[in-house]
Amino acid sequence: MGTSWKLAWRGDEVSGLDKEVLELLEKWESVLSQWRENSDLSRANRGEAISPDLQRVMDLAEVIHQQSSGAFDYRLFKQTSDAGFGPKGNGMDLSAIAKGFAVDRVGDRLRELGITDFVFELGGEILVGDGEWEVAIEAPDPATQTLAKTMKLQNRAVATSGNYRQFKPASGGLASHIIDPKTGTPIIRPPSLVTVYAKDCATADAWATALFVLGPDFKVPEGIEVQWQKRNRDF
Repeated sequence: MGTSWKLAWRGDEVSGLDKEVLELLEKWESVLSQWRENSDLSRANRGEAISPDLQRVMDLAEVIHQQSSGAFDYRLFKQTSDAGFGPKGNGMDLSAIAKGFAVDRVGDRLRELGITDFVFELGGEILVGDGEWEVAIEAPDPATQTLAKTMKLQNRAVATSGNYRQFKPASGGLASHIIDPKTGTPIIRPPSLVTVYAKDCATADAWATALFVLGPDFKVPEGIEVQWQKRNRDF
């Protein structure tokens, strides 16, 4: 998925675990990638039949689309492309939920293998199992890679969205890769980050994107916690 992953767990060594994780990530990339011409998503965007795996993710994306009053919109492939982020294309773009969804599937597989005390991270999206683990959140500073805070989590997922890594300079702040569905153009904010905690990583991932559009005053559904940061401070 164009990023790295890390897994830590407490317990016995499990043979072939790297292979298990890689196979799962490959499976879901072959379903959800907008970069692969033969992914389920790319075929659906060309008008071919929607696979059951793709439909499963679309159904969850639609739930969050409705809950967020349309701020999470997975049909902005062209607008994202026109803004200069991502490949050329049209139709659906599920990149704002794909990593989180894949993280959850890895978590499911770990539990099937008897690994319940774990932390798994894929490109900044994190899922913590039954044990308590300390995780860190990066500061929203385009010029550095420093940690803003650490916290201990258990049976929780965390995802972030911000404009300090993928951006273009703009009047009033940074133009991010996150598109405002109402205007079809990038959200412009000062260097900012929203962190979302939820029971599953797909939900956290999608809501992080939705909230970066909506801003800090939106009332989120029960079970979701949110923290906002500007460069050098919380808000």
